[in-house]
Amino acid sequence: MHPNQGWQAQQPPRGHGPGYGPAPGWGQPLRPSAAPAFLAGGLWLLVAVLCFVLAGLNSADGLGIRQTPEAAVALLGLAFGRGFIANGDPAIVATYVAGGVVLLLAALVIARLAFARWVLAGLGFLVCAYYVFAVVRLTINHGGTLIIVPGIALMLWLAASMVSVLPPVGRAMR
Repeated sequence: MHPNQGWQAQQPPRGHGPGYGPAPGWGQPLRPSAAPAFLAGGLWLLVAVLCFVLAGLNSADGLGIRQTPEAAVALLGLAFGRGFIANGDPAIVATYVAGGVVLLLAALVIARLAFARWVLAGLGFLVCAYYVFAVVRLTINHGGTLIIVPGIALMLWLAASMVSVLPPVGRAMR
């Protein structure tokens, strides 16, 4: 092979003992950074805070969902209608529970337990599908001015879910 035809491993001269070490770029791989796991965990913490704020705005003073209707439409399950949700209290409870589960699993993602990111991603994509349904239902029922908060919630849940399934986050869990 001609010497100018690409990189060739350097061989030590004969009689000079063991080689000069591994070729450049070889050897022990670097440990992946934990930053993607912390980023994913931080996004899920924001999702948990959003859930607690939405539920808290609608459960204070006993007024329920009548207190802040702009935020109430972003409660989990409220878009299913009165026949399924009744007075809105189950939607408040569901949002509190979702926030608590997300908070617990976000702590596990920050602790770099790999199963937690898949559970959060599954839950996140499920909630994203619900928010798409809620936005479509609000739009069809002429509630276009009320889709801002569910739209923001959809984007936050979707961003956290998408970041959780990225390969760098998986490598950071190792």
